[in-house]
Amino acid sequence: MRAKLTAVAVFAAVTAIVAAAAAAGPSATKQRVAIEHNGSSFVLTPLTPGAVKADSGTASFCCWSDRHTIRDGQAVEINDPQMTLSGKRGTLVAQNRIAWVDVPDGWSIFTGTWKVVRATGQYARLVGGGRAAGVESPGGEKARFEGFLHRK
Repeated sequence: MRAKLTAVAVFAAVTAIVAAAAAAGPSATKQRVAIEHNGSSFVLTPLTPGAVKADSGTASFCCWSDRHTIRDGQAVEINDPQMTLSGKRGTLVAQNRIAWVDVPDGWSIFTGTWKVVRATGQYARLVGGGRAAGVESPGGEKARFEGFLHRK
């Protein structure tokens, strides 16, 4: 009886250790980042330690879809542009899904999500994504993308 209890206790301890290690593995390597977009430029800033280093360069968007809907009585424009960030450390391409709403005087705001679809240089083999928010005024556009990146 005593041998059975000892075996069960050892099995439970090993199971707990393996579960804790598995839970800590992938999430421990995720790095939080912020991407500031202003006109045709970007600045990538790591918000937590990790493999991704600060970078800056040009930002471009293409391949916009355009769908209009009404949500709770407000007109909303849904888009899914591809964002390409070309910096000193490589190129990061992300797919966005954003919802725009108009505000007075030619301004509009958006919120949405982004997800890495391919990358080169330092960004090669990175996956991840996050949330985005931005504003467009008659003078231009500004946005902030925040999320998590990690190696495949």
